[in-house]
Amino acid sequence: MFPVVLAALVAIAIAAAVYLGWERQGNAGLGMAALRAGALVTLIVLFFNPARTQRVRGGPPTVLLDASLSMGAQGAHWQTALDTALELAASGGTVLRFGSEIAPFDSVAPAAGATRLNEALRIAAGRPGPVIVVTDGAVDDADVIPPALLRGVTVVLVRRDTVADAALMDVVLEPRVQRGDSVNGAVLISTVGPLAAAKAQLEISEAGRRLVSLELPLPRSPGVARRPFQLPGRLLTAGTHVLRFELKTPGDVEPGDDTRQRMVVVSEQPAVVVLVNPSDWEGRFLVSTLAEVAHTTVRGFARVRPDRWVDMRTLVPVSENELRSAVRGAALVAARGDVGPELAGWRGPVWRWPAGTDVAAQSIPGDWYVDGRAPASPVAGRLTSVEWDSVPPLDLLVPMVVAAGDWVGLRAKLSRRGAERPVLVGRDSAGNRMATTAADGLYRWGLRGGAAREAYRAVIAGTVDWLLGADAIRRTTSLTSSEVVARGMPLAFHWTRDPIPDSAVVRLSRGDTSLVSILRFDTDAMTRLAVPPGVWHWSVLNGAERGGTAVVEEYSDEFRMRPVTLNPSTSGEWYSTIELRPREWWWLFVVAVIAFCGEWAWRLRRGLP
Repeated sequence: MFPVVLAALVAIAIAAAVYLGWERQGNAGLGMAALRAGALVTLIVLFFNPARTQRVRGGPPTVLLDASLSMGAQGAHWQTALDTALELAASGGTVLRFGSEIAPFDSVAPAAGATRLNEALRIAAGRPGPVIVVTDGAVDDADVIPPALLRGVTVVLVRRDTVADAALMDVVLEPRVQRGDSVNGAVLISTVGPLAAAKAQLEISEAGRRLVSLELPLPRSPGVARRPFQLPGRLLTAGTHVLRFELKTPGDVEPGDDTRQRMVVVSEQPAVVVLVNPSDWEGRFLVSTLAEVAHTTVRGFARVRPDRWVDMRTLVPVSENELRSAVRGAALVAARGDVGPELAGWRGPVWRWPAGTDVAAQSIPGDWYVDGRAPASPVAGRLTSVEWDSVPPLDLLVPMVVAAGDWVGLRAKLSRRGAERPVLVGRDSAGNRMATTAADGLYRWGLRGGAAREAYRAVIAGTVDWLLGADAIRRTTSLTSSEVVARGMPLAFHWTRDPIPDSAVVRLSRGDTSLVSILRFDTDAMTRLAVPPGVWHWSVLNGAERGGTAVVEEYSDEFRMRPVTLNPSTSGEWYSTIELRPREWWWLFVVAVIAFCGEWAWRLRRGLP
C-alpha cells in the first residue's frame, strides 16, 4: 500500500506544478490539475492493483461427509450420516466426501482407508457459505488441523456404538529367512467392549492351507497386548509366501479387523555370509548389525577350533561343504580374520576385516580417533549426520596403501595427533567390489549405544549398500511396489532407475480377475493405484522388468473401535474471506477515461496545446 500512496502523492504534486506553477492558470488550473491528478491516481491504483480482504457471511453450506470405512463398520450409522448430510445441504448446498481423498458426493458405501479432514477443510474454506462436518469423530489428523480452519465449523457427530471386538492390530515377523529356519514374530491384539472370552485362536495359513493354530490369551477389555509366536521352518519352502493371520474370538462382532497378511521370502542360501576366524566381539557385533541394517538374510560362521566351524546363531557345527555352499550362494561375503581357504574361488563382493591375530606384526596399537571430516566417498552420505565426538577411539590400526582409484570412507589419527590414516577403504576392480576395514574396536561403538551405535550402523549400512551396488537386494527390478497395504489404501509404485519414463503399463491379476492400468509417475518417480483387497500379481507390459506381488488386506484400522478425536465444540463466528482488487471494478477505467477527456477539453477551451 505504501508504494501506491507515494505514487499518488507524486502524481498530485506533478499536476499541481504543471497548472499552478509552469502554466500559471490560476483558479482554472485548480480544476484541470484536479482532473489530471484524479486520472493519474486512478491509473496508479489500477497498475499496482492492491488487494483488500472482506468478510462475507451467508451463502449455501458446504457439507463434508465422512466416507471412511469406519462409517460402515459394525455399530456405525452410515445411513443416518448420509441422510443428515443431504438434509443439511437441501438449501442449495454442496456435499463432499472425505476420507483418504476428497471426492464429489456419492451415496455408495464408504470405502476410504483413512479419515483425513485437514485438506477437505482447506477446500471448503475457499467456498462461500458455512462449513458443516458430518463424521463419527475418529479423525486421523485431528491433532494437526490449524485452529483457523475450524473457526465457525459446525461438527455433527454420528457416534459409533461400542461393540465387542478383538482386533489383530499388527503382525511383526522377519520378512526374509533362510530355508529351514523358524519364523519368529509377534502379534498385537486389542480388545474393546463387552468381550467375555479370555482366549482366542490365531490361525496362520497360506493359500487356504492351514499351517499353525495357536491359542493366545487376550488382554482385559479394553486393552492392548503383544503375543509372540513361532512358525516352524519346515512348513515353508524356498520362495515368496503370503501368510494369512486370522484371529478367531468368541463373541467378536466386527470381522473387518481380525485378519492380517504378510509376505515372507524364504531363500535357499543367505544373501550375506560372515566368516569369523577367530571368534571375537568384533565378529559378533558385525553379524548382528548386518542382520539389522541389510534387510536380508545374514548367516554368520565362526571357527571355534582348527577343525570346527559353528553357526553363530545356533552354535551348531557346520561342515566344510555346508560352509562353502553358503559362500557360493551368497551375494556378499564379509571375512573377519584368517579365512583365505574358505574364500578360494570367490569372485563376488567381499568386505575384509583384519583381526588382531593375523596382523599383529603390522598393526599400530593405541587410541585412534576417527576424524569427523569424512572425505568424499560412496558412503559419505550415510556419515554426514554422525556425531563423531561421541564415538570412542579404535584399539589398533593396520597401515594401508591407498592405490589409484580407491576411495577412503573414514580416517583416524593416533591420539588426535599426527598424520591421518585410512580406516575404511573401497575398491572397484572390473565390477568386483571390495572394502577393507583397517582397524579393530569398531564393536565398541555399537556397545556404547546412542550416537556411537548410530555411527556404527551408518558405516555398516553404507558399505553394504555400496558393495551390493545398492540394487542387489532391494532393487531387483526397475519398478517396485508396496508389499502389503491396508484395505482402502492405494498401492504405491516406485520407478527406481534412471531415466524415469513418463508412464508404464502394468497388468494386475488376482485369481480370475485381471486389469490393466497406466502408471504416471510424479517428480519423485512415485504413483499410486487403488485396487480391491486381494493378492495381486503385477507385471510391466512391453518391458523387460520383472514383476512382483502386492497384497491389499481385508483389514483396516477404520474397523477398530477408536476414540473420538474431533471436538464438536467450535469457537468464533463463521465467515468467509474474499479478496477484492481494483482491476475487478470496471468503473475505475471509466473514471480515468472521463478525467483525461475532461482535462483535454478544458485545455482546448483555454487555448492550451
